[in-house]
Amino acid sequence: MLLKIIGSILVIGGSCVIGFTLSSAYSKRPVQLKILQSLIQMLGNEIRFMSSIITDAFERIGRSIDNPVASFFTNALEYLNNEESINIAQAWERAIYENMGKTALNKEDAEILISFGKMLGNSDIQGQLKNIEYTLQQLNLQQLKAEEAMKKYETMYKTLGILGGALAVILLI
Repeated sequence: MLLKIIGSILVIGGSCVIGFTLSSAYSKRPVQLKILQSLIQMLGNEIRFMSSIITDAFERIGRSIDNPVASFFTNALEYLNNEESINIAQAWERAIYENMGKTALNKEDAEILISFGKMLGNSDIQGQLKNIEYTLQQLNLQQLKAEEAMKKYETMYKTLGILGGALAVILLI
């Protein structure tokens, strides 16, 4: 009897952990999108007010916050500094692909960021600022979608984790 109780607790606990883990991605994505928007806004400010070189701006932005999305900037800077035959767009794209797994962002977010990177360094200050504004608008829409998905799926995964574990226990007993 004691083994059944311990086993039941372990099954319910394990299923709860799975449910809460799956739901955490839905709660992290809107936050990371908001942080990413603020980092890109910082890049815009660096370009607009300080006329910073992209590498200097990337360095300051990457150091400004400890979040997985900041690694896009720090890794792109590393690629630019370490490889002579790479341009800003290529470094940015590599940084996006290599760091997406560390974030809660999805494929649509990555596509927006890659298209943003393709325009970096390819136009004058006004063109850069327009690209930043356009990207911020797209990321804002993605954030709204992410918040809707969070409301929709976060509690569902938590509840399914708990109820799935309870169902498994009932079926096993």
